[in-house]
Amino acid sequence: MTFVHRLVSTTAVIATLTVPGVAFAQANRATFPASFDRMVMYGDYRRGSGGELAYALPETIAIAKAGQPLPPGTSLVLEIYNGGALTSYFVMEKGEGWGLDFPEETRTGDWHFQQFGPDKTVQRTAIAEQCQSCHSSKASNDYMFTTERMLSYVP
Repeated sequence: MTFVHRLVSTTAVIATLTVPGVAFAQANRATFPASFDRMVMYGDYRRGSGGELAYALPETIAIAKAGQPLPPGTSLVLEIYNGGALTSYFVMEKGEGWGLDFPEETRTGDWHFQQFGPDKTVQRTAIAEQCQSCHSSKASNDYMFTTERMLSYVP
């Protein structure tokens, strides 16, 4: 392959990944937080043998209780259960300017979403896009559904 052909091929790949109006898995920046072992469970959303448990750092909860917006670097984690067993984790992570990775009509502030297996490895499923779509309805609440539980959390 010649240099020009490689350059054209590379340009085509970059163009493919930056098509306006389309979000790609490569744009997802959410990672499993290294600080998970320090997080506290602030919300219990169990329904029968399934449901979710919501986790955040104590500092994150303190920021929310002070009425301040959650800053870039914030991670929230849901443990997802089905049949009484942990089936996956879901991470909502906020980063400076991350909303610009998505078209304005699908943007959820600067939050990105990612599902992880019980072993904390990335799961490439459509659930991240589904959560982004649903969380977009909570724009007035920093795209969060669990704020009420966070504000009422007592250690």
